[in-house]
Amino acid sequence: MFVRADSLDEELRVTVDAAMELANVIADDEPDLADRVRAVLVDHDFVRARTASQVEIEAFVDRSVPLARLFGSLPGLELVDAVTQVNGALESCAIAPSLSSHDGFALHIHWTSATTPFAHQVAVDLLMGLAQTLCDHGVDRFGRCAASGCEHVFYDSTKNRSRRFCSDQRCASRTHTAAHRARRSREG
Repeated sequence: MFVRADSLDEELRVTVDAAMELANVIADDEPDLADRVRAVLVDHDFVRARTASQVEIEAFVDRSVPLARLFGSLPGLELVDAVTQVNGALESCAIAPSLSSHDGFALHIHWTSATTPFAHQVAVDLLMGLAQTLCDHGVDRFGRCAASGCEHVFYDSTKNRSRRFCSDQRCASRTHTAAHRARRSREG
C-alpha cells in the first residue's frame, strides 16, 4: 500500500476510503472518469498515480469496474457473502508481498512487485486493504449515503459508527437544511 500513515489502522482506513471513493466515482461514470480516478488515487497517496500514464490510468479504470461493483455492494452484504466475493476477486491476483520504504513513507507492505503493471498493483492494494478491514471489522462499517437520491457508499471509521453521509459535503448539508426547513414549517 502506498499511503502515509502513523499506524496500520490509519493505513487501512485510507486505503478502504480510497476504494469506496473509487466505487462512487466509477458508478457516476462521468466523461472525465480517468482524471477523476487519478485524483482519488493521488488524494489517497497512491504514489504511482502521480506519474502513471493516461493509458495506465485507463487500464486501471477498466480493471476497477468489477471491483467498484464489489465495493459498492458491501453495505448490503452479509459478512459471509462479502468474504466470498472478496476471495473470488483475490483468486485472480498474483500476490508477492515485500517490505518497502520509499518517498518518505514508513516501512510498509507492497503486495506486488515493483514491475507489476499499475492497474494490477492498485487493484491488489485495494483488495488487500478491504480483506484486512473485513477481518478486523466485518461489514458493519460500510454504509450507503442517507441523503435522498444519493447512492454513494462510504466506510465509517468513527468510533461510535455514526457516519450517515458520503464524502460529498452537499449531501449532509442538503439533508440537514431540508430537516431544518421541515421543522420550521411545522412550528410556524
